[in-house]
Amino acid sequence: MVDCKSKLLSGVAASLLFAITACGQDATPGAATTATQAAEDAEVSAPTASETLLAIADDHARAVLAQSPEWASFLGASEDVAGAGYQGRLGGYGFEANQHARALNESFLQDIRGVDRNDLDVQGAITYDVLRAAYETGAQRNQFDFGGSAVWGSGSPYVVTQLSGTHLFLPRLLQTQQPLASKADAQNYISRLSQFGRVFDEVIESVGNDAALGVVPPYFAIEGAQRSIASFTAGPPAENPLVTTFTGKIAEVDGLTDEERSTLTTEVTSLVEAVVYPAYARLGAVLENLAPQAGRDAGVWRLGAEGEAFYQHALNSYGAGGMTGEEIHQLGLSEVARITAEMDAILQAQGMADGSVAERFEAIGQRDEMRYANTDDGRAELLADLNVQVDGIMEKAPGWFGAVPSQPVEVRRIPVYEQDSAPGGYYNSPSLDGTRPGIYWINLKDTADWPKHTLKTLTYHEAVPGHHFQRSLERAAGLPLIRNMLGYSEFSEGWALYAEQVAAEMGMYEDDPLSNLGRLQSELFRAARLVVDSGLHHKRWTREEAIDYMTGVTGDTRAAVTREVERYSVWPGQACSYKLGMLKINELRNKAEAELGDAFDIRAFHDEVLLTGSMPLPVLEQKIDRWIEAAKDA
Repeated sequence: MVDCKSKLLSGVAASLLFAITACGQDATPGAATTATQAAEDAEVSAPTASETLLAIADDHARAVLAQSPEWASFLGASEDVAGAGYQGRLGGYGFEANQHARALNESFLQDIRGVDRNDLDVQGAITYDVLRAAYETGAQRNQFDFGGSAVWGSGSPYVVTQLSGTHLFLPRLLQTQQPLASKADAQNYISRLSQFGRVFDEVIESVGNDAALGVVPPYFAIEGAQRSIASFTAGPPAENPLVTTFTGKIAEVDGLTDEERSTLTTEVTSLVEAVVYPAYARLGAVLENLAPQAGRDAGVWRLGAEGEAFYQHALNSYGAGGMTGEEIHQLGLSEVARITAEMDAILQAQGMADGSVAERFEAIGQRDEMRYANTDDGRAELLADLNVQVDGIMEKAPGWFGAVPSQPVEVRRIPVYEQDSAPGGYYNSPSLDGTRPGIYWINLKDTADWPKHTLKTLTYHEAVPGHHFQRSLERAAGLPLIRNMLGYSEFSEGWALYAEQVAAEMGMYEDDPLSNLGRLQSELFRAARLVVDSGLHHKRWTREEAIDYMTGVTGDTRAAVTREVERYSVWPGQACSYKLGMLKINELRNKAEAELGDAFDIRAFHDEVLLTGSMPLPVLEQKIDRWIEAAKDA
């Protein structure tokens, strides 16, 4: 890799060299004066330390996007940043790609360690802290030889699961982030489809390398991935979502003749049949062969001493700050007890005193008036109600946030082929250029999973003022590109859980105690995650023990809880990030309110948290502490 600091200085050096050379050729009496002026001009134009850091960060972003054009599509990056024709390419997924990621991590960490933080301005120091933490976490992740490699951050110990992998990611990318507004876009779509065979073979290589180390996902993760593969390839190629999405979008493209549309559609259909389906079949066969090695244990401890070390690493990467699995477990139990008591008070006020809190909460969800029909009409009604909830909170948002997103958020159903193993809901960020909206996805496999009194809270978490506020404002903040590429679950998920609480403070649950009960149950759910995640990976609970505990505490359906527990099993530590992040944000807000008194402004506090992007919790704490001190002096 070219030294990015040398690249940055090359322009200045060339200008200075030109000035010196020109002065050396000038024999007139004014030559010395000219040389002095040139030197002064060069000194004035020399980059500051913060400008140098930003140039390094930009080079890092470009280097990553060159290796992962899929990520560039997700961001909606320009070709100037991600490279010409990147929308028609797919990155690497095998041994060579993993080795390259490790090399990038080492190079990036060396670059950032070469910057003197003391020379940076305030915003530069924040970016420095964020990047250094990200790269150091990646270096720690790369000490483990399984589950792929990381340029920064952490991730799952498994390459393919029911929750993640190219078999899920690539179709989602092509359907929701791939541009299809021109004939050139259509050719890029086709080009990416033609590469599915190579990509899946590289994934299979990585899966095989892990298996040779004894690292195989739990049996239910393999079964879930197999179900997704079978579902996605069940119908005729012409009816596959990759074809129907393409056909629907090119129908809206101006300048294409009917013959061109037909030819393009035929090519896409042929590729799905000849390349995509066989690639899925090969991956499915590999998973079938690995199934006997999967075993019944759910926690990452099943990988031995490395598994236990991986869990501590995972906890730290998701906001634990050095807390052990046992400490996380006890924190979760304490929070479960506190929130359960608050819920009990509301239930008693509703005349519901018999049975456990979970049983009483579940009984509310069983009422006919709280259920949507599990039909297409019922799903349409549910989606319409979610849109009403989005509009309602946006009307009140200016009183609580100085900055409000300009990009819209759309509510969509999770695709049917993905719903069996997908979470209840999630969010996709808008593109960097603002042309693609934020998307709030909800799993509507069974509308019984969503009693009406639970939906407000999901909306406030996944959309507004939760993920959409945080990520949309981050996109619009003018941060270095790499800051938009980084993500800190403890920050983003912590904010989204905190946003549920803010919605209550905004009056969104006023005169609606059952929905407020749903809000508390959502927080209880996240507190139970602390218990279950540490139970699975530290205390060696079985999958069934975890499901029994979480169902008993939360009152959620066993089917919904099963999907959740299986998610925690293949993504150690991440489930803890929600509550850890919320607790830290509330701690910082309480500190600001106590120290600033009447001068405290909730709009300013929220802007201070959101407008400089996602960051590790220690960096956020330092930032808020500086803001408090500055506000005292104002």
